[in-house]
Amino acid sequence: MDVCKRSRWQCIVKLLFNLQSMAGARSGIGIYTHHLIAALLDNPEVYDLSGFIGRSVLQGDALRRVLLEGGVVPPIATQSVSNARLKESIKWLARSIPGAYPIRSAVRDWQGARILKPFASTDFIYHEPNYIPVSYSGKMVVTVHDLSHIRFPEFHPAERVAFMNRRLKTAVDRADFIVADSAFVKDEILDVFPVSGEKIIVTHLGVDEAFHPRSEIETLDTLHQFNLSYRSFVLSVGTLEPRKNLERFLNAYGALPEGVRRDYPLVLAGGGGWKDSDLKRQIQQMERRGEVIRTGYLPRSQLLDLYASAAVFAYPSIYEGFGLPVLEGFASGTPVLTSNVTSMPEVSGGAALEVNPLSVDEIRHGLFSLLDDSSLRSRHAQLGLERVQAFTWAKCAEQTMAVYKQLG
Repeated sequence: MDVCKRSRWQCIVKLLFNLQSMAGARSGIGIYTHHLIAALLDNPEVYDLSGFIGRSVLQGDALRRVLLEGGVVPPIATQSVSNARLKESIKWLARSIPGAYPIRSAVRDWQGARILKPFASTDFIYHEPNYIPVSYSGKMVVTVHDLSHIRFPEFHPAERVAFMNRRLKTAVDRADFIVADSAFVKDEILDVFPVSGEKIIVTHLGVDEAFHPRSEIETLDTLHQFNLSYRSFVLSVGTLEPRKNLERFLNAYGALPEGVRRDYPLVLAGGGGWKDSDLKRQIQQMERRGEVIRTGYLPRSQLLDLYASAAVFAYPSIYEGFGLPVLEGFASGTPVLTSNVTSMPEVSGGAALEVNPLSVDEIRHGLFSLLDDSSLRSRHAQLGLERVQAFTWAKCAEQTMAVYKQLG
C-alpha cells in the first residue's frame, strides 16, 4: 500500500483524523487536534484531509468551517458559558453511571469502523489524536499524551482507567508510529510498553497566537467584572481535579502573609471536575474570607485577558504530559510558577519558577518570592516570552508531517 503519492519534488499524503475530542468544550487534546489539523490543511504536501465524528465525515469546506466558524463541532469560543457548564455536568454525570464508559466507547468504535473502510482502501493515513483508535486496516498514527492513568490511577474515574488499561497496549502495538507530546512521555511509554524507541516521535505542542501580552486598558472590562486590578492577582486555570494539585496549592496560598493575600487575591478559572467536592468546600471557605474569586467557565476573550493581566500564573500540577497552560502563561507575558517534575521542566526550560508540587512549603515560598519581588517577576516574564518562541503549531505540524512521510 502506497500512502505517500510521489510527485517530482514531494511526498503527498492523505490524512484522516478522529474529531471526537473537538466536540463540546475543548480540553487540551481538543486544542491539540484543532491546531494540528488547521496547520496541516494548507500544507501543499497534504493531498486530502478528512475528519470523522460518530457517523459523520467532514472534508474540505465543511472541515474548515468546524475549525474557523464552529460548524458541526462547536469550539469553546462559540459556546455560551451556561451551555459549557451544562455539557460538563452531563459529561461527569454520564461517567458516574456504571458501565457507561465502555458502552459509549463501543458505540463510537462501531460507528467509526463502518465509515472508515473506504479510507483504508484509498490509502489514507488515520491519525488518532486521543490515544485509542477505532478499528482501521490502513496505516495508522496514534498520539499518546501521557500515562497518568497508569502512574496515578486515583486521578481518574475507575472505568476510564480500566478502559485505558484494556485498550492502550493494543493501540501502541497496532500503530505504525506513536506521537508523544514530550520526551518525558516518550520515556514513559518506553518504560511501560515493549516498543521500539524508533517508533515513538516527539512533537512538542504550540501555543495559540491569541495568547499575547495585553495592556491594562485592553483588559479593563474583564478586570472590572471581577473587581480585579491589573497585575494584582494570582491566576490558576484548569478543571478542579486531583491531578492539578489544587488542594496543596490552596494550602500554600493560604499560608502566605495576610497582607500578600489581601494585595494579590487568588483567581480560579475553570469548571468542576471529578472528585472535586472536597476542593469546593475548601474554596468556599476561602471565598467567604475574600481570598479567592472563582469565575467558573469563562468566554475565551475573558480568559485571555486574565492570563495577560495576572501578577503570577500558577500551575503546580503533579503530572503532565506537556503542560500547555505553562506556554499560555509565557505567551501572555506573565511570570509562571510550575512544577519541577514530569514534563514541566522540559517545557519551561528554566523560564518558569519551578517548585516541588508535593511540598506546600515550596509552593508557598515560590509564590511569595514572585509576589514580593517585582524584578523577579519581570525577569521570569521576559524569560517566558523568549522561551515560548520555540513552540509553534506550525513546527508541531511540520514534525508530525515528517512522521506521515515515513509511512510512504
